[in-house]
Parts: sequence; C-alpha cells; structure tokens
Amino acid sequence: MTPTASAAPNVKVTVTLDRIRALNSSEEGACGSVDWYAKLFINGVPFNNEDSESQDDLEGQEDISPGWEFSTEVDVATLDQSSGVAKLPVTIEVWDEDGGFCAGDDHYDASPVVGRGINFQLGVSPCRMFFDAADGVPCGSGIVSSGTAEDRAEVTYSVTVDDPASAPGLRIRCTSNPVSPTIGTPVTITATALDGALMPTVIADELQIVAQRNISGVSVRHPVADRRVSGVNSTSVTFTPIEGGDLVYGCRLREGATALFTGWRRADVNPGSAAEPLPISYTGPRSSRIDIVFIADRDTYPNGARDMQFLEDVRRVVDTSYYGFNEFLANQDKFNFWIARAQGRADDANDGDCDHELPDNWDDAFAFADAGAILHRKNQRDCALRGDRIFSGVVDTAVRTDALQVVTHENGHQPFGLADEYPPDGGYFQQEVAPNVYEDMAGCIADAPALGRQATACRRWERPTDWWPDPDWFSSEPSPNDVMFNNTGPANAADIRRFNLIFGDCSTAKC
Repeated sequence: MTPTASAAPNVKVTVTLDRIRALNSSEEGACGSVDWYAKLFINGVPFNNEDSESQDDLEGQEDISPGWEFSTEVDVATLDQSSGVAKLPVTIEVWDEDGGFCAGDDHYDASPVVGRGINFQLGVSPCRMFFDAADGVPCGSGIVSSGTAEDRAEVTYSVTVDDPASAPGLRIRCTSNPVSPTIGTPVTITATALDGALMPTVIADELQIVAQRNISGVSVRHPVADRRVSGVNSTSVTFTPIEGGDLVYGCRLREGATALFTGWRRADVNPGSAAEPLPISYTGPRSSRIDIVFIADRDTYPNGARDMQFLEDVRRVVDTSYYGFNEFLANQDKFNFWIARAQGRADDANDGDCDHELPDNWDDAFAFADAGAILHRKNQRDCALRGDRIFSGVVDTAVRTDALQVVTHENGHQPFGLADEYPPDGGYFQQEVAPNVYEDMAGCIADAPALGRQATACRRWERPTDWWPDPDWFSSEPSPNDVMFNNTGPANAADIRRFNLIFGDCSTAKC
C-alpha cells in the first residue's frame, strides 16, 4: 500500500540515502580513503550526520548502503502554493570527511546538472519531485543521481511524504497481540484514538488498520487486512499468518483536518537463527531509530525468549511502558523493538551494586542496541548499567503496583541519559548538554529559565557517602510527580528536553 498523505495541517517528509558510491576520486595517499557523510536541507532545515556512529562505522568504504534517514515535520500552510501545488525545497549533498593534514572535506558531485548537490522541489500532496519536468516525478525508492565532475558519486535515495505520528492533543496507539506473531496463531491488531493526555476520549472521523505480508524474494506485499471505520474510538482486526515472511502493519487516524500515521512496523514471522535478535516492531534504519532489545530473565522465564509468559510481558511493556507514556507514544515511529534469543539475569541493586548478567555475545551480536531491557517478575530493586547499555525492569504488578512504569523510568536512564531525581540513594550525574540534575546550585539556577522556571524551583538533596564532605545534588524538576522521581509521574521540562534531544538525533541519522 502506498501511503496517501494528508495536505493539512502537518506532514512528515523523509529522505533516505540508500546507497553512495564513488565514481571517481582524485584523492591519493593519506587522504585516499573516502569517508562518506551527508548534508541535507529539507525546507531550509539543515541536517548533517558527520561523526555519527553509523558514519564512523562506514569510513574507508567507497561503496556503502547506509540507510541514512533524515526527516522533519512541515506545516503545509507555510509552503509556496503559487503553482497550485504545495512545494518545499530539498537539497542532498554527499561529502568526504578528511582529517589530519588534508585540505578540508570534499564535496562530491552527485548531480547531472549544474551544481554538486541534488536539488528539487518536493510536492507534498501527492508526493512528487519537481526537477525540470513541469509535471513532476512520483516519489518512491531507488532514485539514482550521478555527478559529472572529477570527484563524483552516484547516490541512490528515496523520498516519502506521510502523516506524522502525533499532533497536539491527538495520539494513535497501534498494538499487536501477540507481539511476536507465528504461523498458525491468530494475530489481533488494534488501533485506538487518544487525546493529548492519552485518554480514549476521541471519536475519530476515520480509523484504519492495514496489514500486509512480505515473502522472501517477492517485491510486492500481499494484503492481509485493511479495515477502515468511522465514528469510533477503537477498532481491531484479526487474522492468522499461514506462512513465513514478514508481517508489515500500520494504523492511521483522521480527526477533522488532522491525520496521523504510526509508520510501518515489521515483525518477523519466521523462527530465524537462534543467534539473531528477533524484530517484533521494526520501523526503520537503526541509525535513525532507538533500538530496544527485550531480554528474558533466566530466573523468571525458564523457556527463554519463546516463553509464553515472557512474550505476554513484552506485549504489556510495549503497550504500557512505551505506548502508555506520552513522550514515547508521540515518537513511536522512532523506536525499533527486538527480542533477544539469549537470556540474561536481572541483578538486585538493593546491595548497592548493579551487576546484571548480560546475554552471551552482547557486545557483538547486540552492538546495535541502544538499550537492553531485562524483564523479570522478582521482588528486587531495578537499575541501569549505562556503560553496558542495559537495564532491568519488573513487570509483575503483584510485586510492585508501578511495575510497568519502572521500565519507563529505567529507559529514561538508558538510552536517554537522565539521572535519578529522588533522594538520597539514586544514580546522580550531570549531563554536559540538557541535564536534569546538577552538581551545584549555580548550574541549576542558570538553567532554570531555559526550562520555564524561576530560580526558586531549584531544590537540594544530599547523598550519604563514606567520605566527607557529602556531595550535594540539585534539580528544578518537581517532586515527587516526575517519571525520574517516582516512576508513575509524567515527564517534565528537563526530561522532555532530553527526550527531544535524542529524538532529534534520530531525525538526522545520529541515533
């Protein structure tokens, strides 16, 4: 199914660089290897993924297929519509990063016409690219452009325009039960319209669920379900996968002039290799997504990754800890969810140490993960090992009434880098950029206006230690009603700023 974007009020524009290939390079010696990165301008918004992790990993390769995705929301009402079509400018540039004694970075020619950048006007409804052709070229994938200068490259890219994943006062939740579909087992996809407080008060003008099946070696998706209803708050569709392949699904919402789309999600129906993580909701390239890997605690789930209780707990965590938390649901298209085949063990931090047992081969097979979440049902204190990109989370509400919110809190630590805000024995640190906790009162006071607060909002607490003097910590975040204080609270200004920083990195292929 080709998405049909709404022309009002906002749309999401995405440009993905699928391949960059050097056609000719004049560099030699110390500057001879090509280290690609990209600069883009979408409606005047600049993007640059130089020195990102994914860019560093591909250095020295003249032919790469990076899947670098760059996206931004655009208010259609602000666009030039003088031609009868709402258009915005797009520029794609590919650069070679040079260091040391090299004479600056090299801008490679990727355009067959004058100039080195790929330039076009993008029509948003329907999605069309206007080069010289008056009627434009339909958007799609596999668009190839090559330069003609001495240093030249071939760039393969794709462009899409679709509805955003959220809007002010409006959300859509799209869930799958079971979270990991298998052949012969019924799957239910449910779409629910929510207001800005995540309450089901919205009666949608239209809700739609689309599910399709990918077959290996076949380029065309096969339809499985397409349900479209009006005047409801929620709708579901149930079907049974009858053969392997990928299940691809997504949910849409229209309320008045506003339309939302969750983005396409891919779940692997095949059992696959026991050594590989299993995608249960893959929405896009890892360099543009926060990749969360769920890990079965060996003390809790004797059957590991295929334990039925574990799979049900993963479903509840996705639906509640992520899609039940406003900032995560509003950015649901920026998450990939996976299941690890290997088990780990959640350590009890009540003894003062956080000694989780990591899954085998964690640093290699799971190097892509932004966070691993060891789920368990034990009565113990959870914690995050930020250096190892892993945390634990209790999911049994009979053990802790706020169990599922604990996962949200620990996810705030890793990968978002938020510190605890409760006294006296949390994990405290100050981020250089966008902190929520400070080492001194002066830092808290100086940052308070940026968070919309007075200096008097800053509070102090002390962490008892074995040495003197005890360190003091400071925050202007409210207590206790904050997700980093008591788990069940909302995200407040400093938390939201940190979330937006990381989600912004995802929009420029720097996740």
